[in-house]
Amino acid sequence: MRRLRSPRDCCFDSVRADPAALFCATCGQPLARCMAHADCGGLVGEDGLCHVCVAPHLQIIPGATMNAPIGGSVALPFDLYNSSTVDRPLLVTGLWSREKGEWRKERLGWEQLDPNTRAPASVIAREFDRAGLHEIEIMWAVATRWRSREENFAFSTRVLLNIAGDKDEKGPVVQISSENEMNGNVIQITDNSGRTGKDDGKVVSAIDMNIQRLDLEERRLGLRGMGEDLRVLRSATFAFRGYGDKEAPASGLPVLTSDAVLAFGRSRTRADGGDNDVRLLVTDRGGKLDEELSQMISRRHFELYVENDRLMLRVTGSNGIRVNGQPQAANATVRLNDGDVIAPVAKAADALALSVRFTREFDQVCTVTLAREPAVTGASA
Repeated sequence: MRRLRSPRDCCFDSVRADPAALFCATCGQPLARCMAHADCGGLVGEDGLCHVCVAPHLQIIPGATMNAPIGGSVALPFDLYNSSTVDRPLLVTGLWSREKGEWRKERLGWEQLDPNTRAPASVIAREFDRAGLHEIEIMWAVATRWRSREENFAFSTRVLLNIAGDKDEKGPVVQISSENEMNGNVIQITDNSGRTGKDDGKVVSAIDMNIQRLDLEERRLGLRGMGEDLRVLRSATFAFRGYGDKEAPASGLPVLTSDAVLAFGRSRTRADGGDNDVRLLVTDRGGKLDEELSQMISRRHFELYVENDRLMLRVTGSNGIRVNGQPQAANATVRLNDGDVIAPVAKAADALALSVRFTREFDQVCTVTLAREPAVTGASA
């Protein structure tokens, strides 16, 4: 089974050379498009992250003064920065901090962070009751949106504060300076009680912090995944059972379409000169076409796509569908699970059904099988 890794430069070159390419001409990697590929030109790895659209940074603010007595608290102000090179705002949907133990929710008075802009935020470190090294971890959640879709991620940085002083002294002041150690993630705090001169505890230049993805926290917070023990990655392959000739794409590939969706409907497939990936027509078990019921399926009836490590369905047809017997109207979105049944004809659910089956490896869905019932005569089982 092919796995999606982080896209390489050669992958972007292959897409630019051939917009319809499915695999990189150099490394052979599947070319999975970002949901906003038409706008950003980005590719994603198996984690669903497009580095063109999602490029957050965190900097300690230059000129900021932060001080407190030992035994008190320290305010740590910083800027969040969106370095995306395309017109893709990031929505900062949450901010947390902790010295140890559980996360604390922090107040954030804004949400949208436009490309190439920065916005201020701060956290309060509360447990400086002794001299020595103290660690603050900052986590923030971001969302990127495209039309009706949204991807969510969480990032963090760790700051080590080195506090020098005697906690038994009365009222000593500690100040954060611009000393830069351990790859820029250590800020020195010195005992400034009784000191005089120009040292006012200001950070004299921006400190660009190292950040990392927090995939476990993404699942714990419910931002991504179908629970903490199951994910559907962009590398998941799709298998099609019971379809006729040219009615479905080849099995064994991830979603590699230019709009990052699999389209289901009455019109012909892309491989046959149409706009869909899977053609849906109602036939009986003998293979005879039911034209009346087939007309109840829109030309583009619904879409399947992987979003936030979940398999999602969006209804695009005016007549709606049923999922597990429940009606879903136009524009509805449904998260699909193993064993779900999709009935494309809402008023005649028994006429045509697509069953969803997951094949998993540990906590990852490696294959999604979409089996048609009744199967088209002569189709593979």
